[in-house]
Amino acid sequence: MKKYVSAGMLLLWNILIYAQNTKDSTLVILENQEAELAYNKGIESFSNKQYQEALQSFTEAIRYRPDFVKAYFNRGNVYFEMLQYQDALNDFTRVTEIDTNDIQAWYLKGRCHQLLSQNDRALEAFTKAINKGTKDAKAYYFRGQIHFMNEQYEEALEDFTSAISYDSKYAVAYNDRGSTYRKMEKYDESIADYRKATALDPSLDYAYNNLGSVLRKKEKLDDAIEAYSQAIKTNPKNYLAYNNRGSAKFEKKDYKGAIDDFNKALQIKPDYMPALNNLAAAKIKEKDYKGAVEEYTKLIKQQPDYGFAYVNRGIAYEELRMQKEACADWNKAKELGLKLAESFLSECK
Repeated sequence: MKKYVSAGMLLLWNILIYAQNTKDSTLVILENQEAELAYNKGIESFSNKQYQEALQSFTEAIRYRPDFVKAYFNRGNVYFEMLQYQDALNDFTRVTEIDTNDIQAWYLKGRCHQLLSQNDRALEAFTKAINKGTKDAKAYYFRGQIHFMNEQYEEALEDFTSAISYDSKYAVAYNDRGSTYRKMEKYDESIADYRKATALDPSLDYAYNNLGSVLRKKEKLDDAIEAYSQAIKTNPKNYLAYNNRGSAKFEKKDYKGAIDDFNKALQIKPDYMPALNNLAAAKIKEKDYKGAVEEYTKLIKQQPDYGFAYVNRGIAYEELRMQKEACADWNKAKELGLKLAESFLSECK
């Protein structure tokens, strides 16, 4: 993050000026000397991560000089580091009021708005920074995020590409552009970007996970399993990767391997419903109908209005020759609006 610094700490001979050619030396205090001294003290405290002391010093500098733009900017930086985004926003807004061409302040206003979930205002601030000529890749990247969330994929693609053009090693920008390509169903481009992201930063477990999901769409299941495995190796707590790897194994009809992965996902996050649903489905494939009923029952307790769980538990009940329970589940699924349940209810008649 950019931090303004003064031209240098004030030296003693800069502070005191003595009148010459007079018998009595008259002390002359430089104008705004107190503001500069307080500002310099704030910079020193900020550099040492003494944030409360820095706040006090920058506030003192502003009290001496109400238009001290560097003091507002750096106090905003301190608030930002302390995660006090509204206070930071107030200071960066004051900077742009004093100097409308301060590009970095516009960018940081955007970040504050974004972190305060004020995406429309964040978009305006990022656009201001960009229109004023910023070369900061992050301004394009974060604006691209907002476009992506707004499902404006062409605009997001343009911004992520601009971010990469300003910083060719911006790994997360490659990841997010890959996700944009994925939404646009440009899977080859998506795969290339995810691979680039992981090459630049092998610690991005979510990029490996994303890569695996696109490879599954391309029906490259072995490659997908390898990508998910890399995500798990990078972050053993990545329950999404375990669930997705289990799904890829399921598609390969490796139901025992799938069950193992779904269980690992649930060990990390016991309330993760997709893994519960997938585990139950894999148990049905393994003809463990009693186990499937147990898993679907857990799922229904967490989400009583999930119609497909009732349909599938009904199938498991039917395999256990528990027709009454099966019909009750299919009726419940029908009540929840699943027309699919009607075909199963014909068995109940």
